Amino acid sequence: MAKHYHPKRLLVEGQDDLRVIPELIEKNGINWGAKKEKAIISIQECGGYENITYDLIYTELQTGRCTHLGLMVDADDNASLRWQSIRNACLQIENISHLPEQIPETGLIINTQDGKKIGVWIMPDNIIEGMLETFLGYMIPEQGEHLWQYAQEVPREAKNKGARFYQLV
Repeated sequence: MAKHYHPKRLLVEGQDDLRVIPELIEKNGINWGAKKEKAIISIQECGGYENITYDLIYTELQTGRCTHLGLMVDADDNASLRWQSIRNACLQIENISHLPEQIPETGLIINTQDGKKIGVWIMPDNIIEGMLETFLGYMIPEQGEHLWQYAQEVPREAKNKGARFYQLV
């Protein structure tokens, strides 16, 4: 059986992105699709920002079946530096003639010269440092702020008591 290739692709850094994006889409009233083949977009987890390279972007855009390519990465410590890295990689591709020096606050969607769309979003908001978890933290209603604070305190306290785990926020 041939592998299904979706023409709309989203490259993300990790597993958390892979799981959260469909949930956010569904929560905003857009049907994600019951099966992988029927999903509105195919999300590819890349195993970290360092793996979203020129070669990967070029390969995705050059397949005859790709019509839309999205890149979603964490700003981490510097959104501007992440944008410059992505911009430099994309400008090496012949069908992309111009990208702005700074990523727009609203993210970026452009049409390539061969009619494909490419979009970029740098978490949490294309400007400040942070990641997907920072973006999700903004969604907590004001009345839930005390629960969010508590949720952050508990893993710190557990770590202080010797628990071993990686803490994201």
